[in-house]
Amino acid sequence: MSAQSTRTGDETGISMVEVIIYSALTALVLSILGGMFYVGFKTQAATGGRDAATGAAQVVSNSLQTAVRNASSVSATGAVLKARVASGGTGWQCVTWALTADNKLVYKAAAAAITTTDYSSWAVLATGASGRLGGGAAFTGGPGQVSYSLAFTSGGVTVPVAGTVTANSFGTGSPESCW
Repeated sequence: MSAQSTRTGDETGISMVEVIIYSALTALVLSILGGMFYVGFKTQAATGGRDAATGAAQVVSNSLQTAVRNASSVSATGAVLKARVASGGTGWQCVTWALTADNKLVYKAAAAAITTTDYSSWAVLATGASGRLGGGAAFTGGPGQVSYSLAFTSGGVTVPVAGTVTANSFGTGSPESCW
Protein backbone atom coordinates (compact mmCIF):
# COMPACT_ATOMS: atom_id res chain seq x y z
CA MET A 1 0.00 0.00 0.00
CA SER A 2 1.28 3.44 -0.81
CA ALA A 3 2.01 6.25 1.63
CA GLN A 4 -1.09 8.13 0.54
CA SER A 5 -4.34 6.72 1.69
CA THR A 6 -7.56 7.03 -0.23
CA ARG A 7 -10.51 8.59 1.57
CA THR A 8 -14.06 7.67 0.85
CA GLY A 9 -17.51 8.58 2.13
CA ASP A 10 -17.53 10.85 5.18
CA GLU A 11 -13.77 11.15 5.21
CA THR A 12 -13.64 13.24 2.05
CA GLY A 13 -13.47 17.03 2.42
CA ILE A 14 -14.50 19.77 0.06
CA SER A 15 -12.16 20.92 -2.60
CA MET A 16 -10.92 24.47 -3.10
CA VAL A 17 -13.16 24.81 -6.18
CA GLU A 18 -16.21 23.95 -4.09
CA VAL A 19 -15.21 26.53 -1.44
CA ILE A 20 -14.91 29.21 -4.12
CA ILE A 21 -18.28 28.30 -5.66
CA TYR A 22 -20.05 28.29 -2.27
CA SER A 23 -18.44 31.62 -1.36
CA ALA A 24 -19.51 33.17 -4.65
CA LEU A 25 -23.09 31.94 -4.22
CA THR A 26 -23.19 33.25 -0.64
CA ALA A 27 -21.88 36.64 -1.78
CA LEU A 28 -24.50 36.76 -4.54
CA VAL A 29 -27.37 35.95 -2.18
CA LEU A 30 -26.14 38.49 0.41
CA SER A 31 -25.80 41.23 -2.22
CA ILE A 32 -29.36 40.58 -3.43
CA LEU A 33 -30.67 40.75 0.14
CA GLY A 34 -28.66 43.92 0.80
CA GLY A 35 -30.11 45.53 -2.33
CA MET A 36 -33.61 44.64 -1.22
CA PHE A 37 -33.05 46.19 2.22
CA TYR A 38 -31.59 49.34 0.62
CA VAL A 39 -34.59 49.77 -1.69
CA GLY A 40 -36.92 49.16 1.26
CA PHE A 41 -35.26 51.83 3.37
CA LYS A 42 -35.31 54.35 0.49
CA THR A 43 -38.99 53.64 -0.13
CA GLN A 44 -39.79 54.04 3.55
CA ALA A 45 -37.95 57.39 3.68
CA ALA A 46 -39.79 58.67 0.60
CA THR A 47 -43.12 57.55 2.04
CA GLY A 48 -42.36 59.28 5.34
CA GLY A 49 -41.48 62.51 3.52
CA ARG A 50 -44.64 62.35 1.43
CA ASP A 51 -46.76 61.72 4.52
CA ALA A 52 -45.19 64.64 6.40
CA ALA A 53 -45.63 67.04 3.45
CA THR A 54 -49.22 65.88 2.89
CA GLY A 55 -50.01 66.31 6.60
CA ALA A 56 -48.62 69.85 6.56
CA ALA A 57 -50.65 70.69 3.46
CA GLN A 58 -53.84 69.39 5.08
CA VAL A 59 -53.27 71.30 8.33
CA VAL A 60 -52.66 74.57 6.51
CA SER A 61 -55.50 74.12 4.04
CA ASN A 62 -57.94 73.29 6.85
CA SER A 63 -56.79 76.28 8.92
CA LEU A 64 -57.17 78.68 5.98
CA GLN A 65 -60.47 77.31 4.72
CA THR A 66 -62.16 77.25 8.14
CA ALA A 67 -61.01 80.68 9.28
CA VAL A 68 -61.57 82.54 6.01
CA ARG A 69 -65.07 81.07 5.59
CA ASN A 70 -65.87 82.49 9.04
CA ALA A 71 -64.31 85.86 8.21
CA SER A 72 -66.07 89.11 7.39
CA SER A 73 -63.06 90.51 5.55
CA VAL A 74 -59.62 89.38 4.40
CA SER A 75 -56.42 91.07 3.28
CA ALA A 76 -53.70 89.28 1.33
CA THR A 77 -50.31 90.80 0.62
CA GLY A 78 -48.04 88.15 -0.89
CA ALA A 79 -46.56 86.40 2.14
CA VAL A 80 -49.15 87.55 4.70
CA LEU A 81 -52.87 86.84 4.97
CA LYS A 82 -55.02 88.62 7.54
CA ALA A 83 -58.66 87.92 8.35
CA ARG A 84 -61.32 89.34 10.66
CA VAL A 85 -62.89 86.10 11.91
CA ALA A 86 -66.08 85.44 13.86
CA SER A 87 -65.05 83.70 17.06
CA GLY A 88 -68.44 82.44 18.16
CA GLY A 89 -71.48 84.29 19.45
CA THR A 90 -70.87 87.97 18.82
CA GLY A 91 -67.08 87.97 19.15
CA TRP A 92 -64.44 88.71 16.55
CA GLN A 93 -60.72 88.12 16.41
CA CYS A 94 -57.88 88.96 14.08
CA VAL A 95 -56.11 85.98 12.53
CA THR A 96 -52.89 86.21 10.53
CA TRP A 97 -50.87 83.65 8.57
CA ALA A 98 -47.37 84.47 7.33
CA LEU A 99 -44.88 82.68 5.13
CA THR A 100 -41.50 83.45 6.70
CA ALA A 101 -38.13 83.82 5.02
CA ASP A 102 -37.01 80.51 6.59
CA ASN A 103 -39.85 78.60 4.87
CA LYS A 104 -42.24 78.28 7.79
CA LEU A 105 -45.94 79.01 7.67
CA VAL A 106 -46.84 80.64 10.98
CA TYR A 107 -50.16 81.60 12.52
CA LYS A 108 -51.40 84.02 15.17
CA ALA A 109 -54.84 85.00 16.50
CA ALA A 110 -55.51 88.03 18.71
CA ALA A 111 -58.36 90.24 19.94
CA ALA A 112 -56.85 93.29 18.17
CA ALA A 113 -54.95 94.01 14.96
CA ILE A 114 -51.72 92.04 14.61
CA THR A 115 -48.97 94.40 13.53
CA THR A 116 -45.79 92.61 14.55
CA THR A 117 -43.51 90.92 12.06
CA ASP A 118 -41.54 89.15 14.79
CA TYR A 119 -42.77 85.63 14.12
CA SER A 120 -40.76 83.93 16.87
CA SER A 121 -43.75 83.58 19.22
CA TRP A 122 -46.26 82.59 16.53
CA ALA A 123 -47.56 79.04 16.15
CA VAL A 124 -45.77 77.12 13.40
CA LEU A 125 -48.31 75.34 11.18
CA ALA A 126 -45.75 73.90 8.76
CA THR A 127 -42.08 73.91 7.85
CA GLY A 128 -40.65 73.51 4.36
CA ALA A 129 -43.32 75.82 2.92
CA SER A 130 -42.96 77.98 -0.17
CA GLY A 131 -45.30 80.23 -2.13
CA ARG A 132 -46.24 79.16 -5.64
CA LEU A 133 -47.81 82.38 -6.94
CA GLY A 134 -45.92 85.02 -8.91
CA GLY A 135 -42.72 86.13 -7.20
CA GLY A 136 -42.98 83.38 -4.59
CA ALA A 137 -46.15 84.84 -3.06
CA ALA A 138 -48.45 82.55 -1.12
CA PHE A 139 -51.63 84.66 -0.90
CA THR A 140 -53.57 87.02 -3.15
CA GLY A 141 -57.00 88.65 -3.07
CA GLY A 142 -59.26 90.49 -0.64
CA PRO A 143 -61.45 91.97 0.83
CA GLY A 144 -64.03 89.18 0.43
CA GLN A 145 -62.07 86.42 -1.22
CA VAL A 146 -58.55 85.04 -1.04
CA SER A 147 -56.56 82.59 -3.14
CA TYR A 148 -53.59 80.66 -1.85
CA SER A 149 -50.98 78.46 -3.47
CA LEU A 150 -48.29 76.77 -1.40
CA ALA A 151 -45.91 73.83 -1.67
CA PHE A 152 -44.67 71.79 1.28
CA THR A 153 -41.40 69.87 1.05
CA SER A 154 -40.29 67.10 3.38
CA GLY A 155 -37.70 64.40 2.76
CA GLY A 156 -37.25 65.41 -0.86
CA VAL A 157 -40.98 65.13 -1.61
CA THR A 158 -43.01 68.25 -2.49
CA VAL A 159 -46.79 68.41 -2.10
CA PRO A 160 -48.66 71.42 -3.56
CA VAL A 161 -51.89 72.84 -2.17
CA ALA A 162 -53.99 75.64 -3.64
CA GLY A 163 -57.47 77.01 -3.29
CA THR A 164 -59.79 79.98 -3.22
CA VAL A 165 -61.95 80.82 -0.21
CA THR A 166 -64.73 83.36 0.19
CA ALA A 167 -65.37 85.21 3.45
CA ASN A 168 -68.95 84.49 4.48
CA SER A 169 -69.53 86.20 7.84
CA PHE A 170 -71.26 89.52 8.36
CA GLY A 171 -71.70 91.64 11.44
CA THR A 172 -70.36 94.41 13.58
CA GLY A 173 -68.24 94.35 16.65
CA SER A 174 -64.66 94.62 17.77
CA PRO A 175 -62.18 94.56 16.15
CA GLU A 176 -63.54 96.64 13.30
CA SER A 177 -60.32 96.23 11.35
CA CYS A 178 -57.46 93.77 11.65
CA TRP A 179 -55.10 95.79 9.46
